[in-house]
Amino acid sequence: MLSFIPRRRSDHPLDDKAARRALLHNIANMKPLVVLGDLSAHLKALKTTENLSAPGAMEIIAFIEGVAEGAQQALTALYIGPAQSTDAYQTLIWNTVYTYWGHLADAHRLCLSKTQLSASGLKPHMARTICRALRARSAQIKWALFRHGPVNTELWWELGELYGLAARPNLARTTVSLGPSRKSSVEREFLCAAVLAASSPDALTAAQIEVADRVIARTAPHFRLSRQPAPGCFYVADLAGRHPPGRYSSERPIDEDMRCFGPADAVTEISRMIEQLERDQPASTDLIGIDIDADVLHTTLLHLLRYWSAVPQERKQRRRHHTERVSVVHGYEDVVANVGGLFLESPFVSNEEEWLLENASEGGFGAVLSGAEGQWLALGSLIGLRREEGTAFGAGVVRRIVLDKDKNRHLGIEMLAAGGTAVTISPASTDASDSPMPSQPELCVLMAAGEANSGEITLMMRPSVFSQSQSVVMEAYDRRYRLSPLKLIDRGQEFDLARYRILEEDRRAT
Repeated sequence: MLSFIPRRRSDHPLDDKAARRALLHNIANMKPLVVLGDLSAHLKALKTTENLSAPGAMEIIAFIEGVAEGAQQALTALYIGPAQSTDAYQTLIWNTVYTYWGHLADAHRLCLSKTQLSASGLKPHMARTICRALRARSAQIKWALFRHGPVNTELWWELGELYGLAARPNLARTTVSLGPSRKSSVEREFLCAAVLAASSPDALTAAQIEVADRVIARTAPHFRLSRQPAPGCFYVADLAGRHPPGRYSSERPIDEDMRCFGPADAVTEISRMIEQLERDQPASTDLIGIDIDADVLHTTLLHLLRYWSAVPQERKQRRRHHTERVSVVHGYEDVVANVGGLFLESPFVSNEEEWLLENASEGGFGAVLSGAEGQWLALGSLIGLRREEGTAFGAGVVRRIVLDKDKNRHLGIEMLAAGGTAVTISPASTDASDSPMPSQPELCVLMAAGEANSGEITLMMRPSVFSQSQSVVMEAYDRRYRLSPLKLIDRGQEFDLARYRILEEDRRAT
């Protein structure tokens, strides 16, 4: 890369072509975790390497980045994919990848220090190195958001400092190449991290955050940065790192360390992607470069479209302060058993926990958990919740998770229904071989609703059981009812929530 500048070889193990070839040979059969761990160690060793010039450091880092790309992508796919590994293995993946990005960012900062002290011939490489450092720190921020924060305030400070390093010599908008077909700039890399943080990632799963990150990278050329609020610039970033990026408020005056930013024309690009997805159903790899479930992609695009609106999202119901102890159960079987009233009169031992509510609204609650409570929690978790003075469980979904600096988790819970009745459903047709529904009766919950005479009902069932083309027979209250599917209201990893029309009472159950 910088072979035109004479340099003396350092004592770093990878400052030698033969050593690099040997490393490539050795890692060919290694697991991604081991590969990334070893490469992190080589990055860390740069800090104590003697006789290491800026060109030598850049060559070593570029080699490591190229080798690490496959391993870190494989680990990301494992982490955001369907839950198949243990919590301990997920934590190991998280620690390994987060540490790698941290050492990579430190290595680029080392190059910047050497570049600033070197001859002027290295100055053109500053913008590229700052871009790579920003990208590595942004990856750390993304991985912190995977676990719903908190993001270390030093990361926000460093993003601001890196942007400032390029802004002072007017390099922030210089377009540089970061690989085949990968053009970027310091300003663009800074905006990618800021836009992701401002797009309410606490309401997204890890897979959705990865999708959002890739959509943001694709639409980044349309983002806008300014000194003052302007059309399309309604977020604010603090270059001093005192506050994370967020929506602009007139209550906080803009000072010299603040920059306003926003999606600007990227909103139009998001709308086009949604239209294309709904019309042509292209492969996700064509849109964002990775294979991801179409529903995950679609819901993420809709989420970004909502939060990139110039008008802030308003709460549907007013939130009020309210403190109350509630009983909570989780997992489909326990929720069905308790919401459906199967164990009200039996000595059933469940996974019941006690949570503290901190606020309430018409449609749900806010809760705060500390210690061992809710270690199983994930965004979209299905729960059964019973109020302090209540006798029945209602069904709810965890819609938002924020981890504070004291490791307390603040939850936003949407209540689906105040109660329900356990019922069974089975396919109405015996020859429905392609039906996702088991041939045996399937236990689900008839949700409590205020539309008793509408001729329609809402059922909560196992995930992927609902079929838009499959009528069912429901057994409830010692009777059988034939139901026609209307629409899927909601879907999570643990449940489907579907609307049906009652066609007729089939016959009295025997």
